[in-house]
Amino acid sequence: VGRFALALSAPAGVSAQASDTVTVSLVEAERRALESNPLLAGAQARIEVNRAQEGRAKRARWVPDLSLRNSWGVVPRQRGAFTEYGVLVSPDTLLGVKDMSWFTQVDLRLVQPLWTFGKLGSRIDAAGHAVEASEAGLDKTRADVLLMVRQLYWGVVLGQELEDAAEGVLEKVAEAETKLMEQYDEGTATQNDLFKFELFQYEVNRRSREVQAGLDQTQAGLRAAMGLGDDVAVRVETEALETVSFALDSLTAYLELARASRPELRELRAGISARRSLMVAEQRDAWPTLFFGGSVSANVAPDRYDPRNPFWQNQTNYFRGGGVVGFEWNLNFSQHRAEAAVQRTEMTQLESQTDALLALVEQEVRQAWLKASRAHTDVEEGRAALQASENWLRAELQTYDIGISEIKDLIEAFRANAEMKVQQLRNIADFNTAVAELSRRVGLDLSPQGTP
Repeated sequence: VGRFALALSAPAGVSAQASDTVTVSLVEAERRALESNPLLAGAQARIEVNRAQEGRAKRARWVPDLSLRNSWGVVPRQRGAFTEYGVLVSPDTLLGVKDMSWFTQVDLRLVQPLWTFGKLGSRIDAAGHAVEASEAGLDKTRADVLLMVRQLYWGVVLGQELEDAAEGVLEKVAEAETKLMEQYDEGTATQNDLFKFELFQYEVNRRSREVQAGLDQTQAGLRAAMGLGDDVAVRVETEALETVSFALDSLTAYLELARASRPELRELRAGISARRSLMVAEQRDAWPTLFFGGSVSANVAPDRYDPRNPFWQNQTNYFRGGGVVGFEWNLNFSQHRAEAAVQRTEMTQLESQTDALLALVEQEVRQAWLKASRAHTDVEEGRAALQASENWLRAELQTYDIGISEIKDLIEAFRANAEMKVQQLRNIADFNTAVAELSRRVGLDLSPQGTP
């Protein structure tokens, strides 16, 4: 059982002191783990950040750069009056405090790109690929969580089955002990027979304690994976350990699926595409940007005279507006080439990882497939071996009852049957976890009982 326990553990005795018990199915355990795992929250946050950046890049294409400024200040009062000769004069001065007044000015500026020669489009593509990469990262984290939960779940089922099997063995051992004591009293069993049986009984009890300790450990791991407190005991809904419904396909088929579906490969490909788009954007920065610009400006100064004369350059009390079409061109070509070279180098670095990652993925799929294939064979052959051990034990019990068999033969049959029961349970658990691991290595959920 211990092989299925991960680093998630709880103090000894938690199960016995638990104030509540939760019974979960595999699907429920997966759902709880996916909801509570902090790594998934971080991966989801990265997706939201990249989506926000993608939205900002898209809005830059159609939403103009718009700014509004409103300022207030003090200005000398400038009242105006015409003399009888038609001369404009003012009774105010520039230095007197009593001659000061106020003004307000509003300036609205608008710049809308019309044609960027691919700058904005490339950055939008890069932002979209960044979203794809973060989504693949979330899928990778989600798959890791599912694999961990499935290993723990089948570990708990195995522990419960081993616990039940241990209880059955202890009952048979107790019956055999009673029969042995009767034979000893009758003189048909010797003192050495009692010693041999006592050693066998100790071994059975020790293994029973190991089973219980392993079950407590995997239950604590499953409880922690689902985000439950230490005061909650966990039981699984699956009472009998049986193989999941799964037909193993060819290795070639799984290798093809992994090349297309493995989240690590999708994440790397998206990262390469993002760097390529950024490289193109940096190259296009060496081209000009055509734009439409517009502005509206208004000034109000109530205590300053407005001559309303187009030939008079008036700094207050005006309303102006207009629009232009032009281009902006950053002529720092060496800087553009340097930035594009940086993106090209990073893209090349990611591309160099593709073959190594693909080889690793194929190796992991091959190992997982071989493990699942071997586990399936072990289950099939284990059924026949278990039946043989049960027949052997049954025959030894019958011959021992009629006194034509020795205690060592009965103990040997007991041990073989118990070990075969344990081994067959482990074979089934190994097969179920092998299917879960193959799903993780392929990048698709192959288990019909798992969460899609």
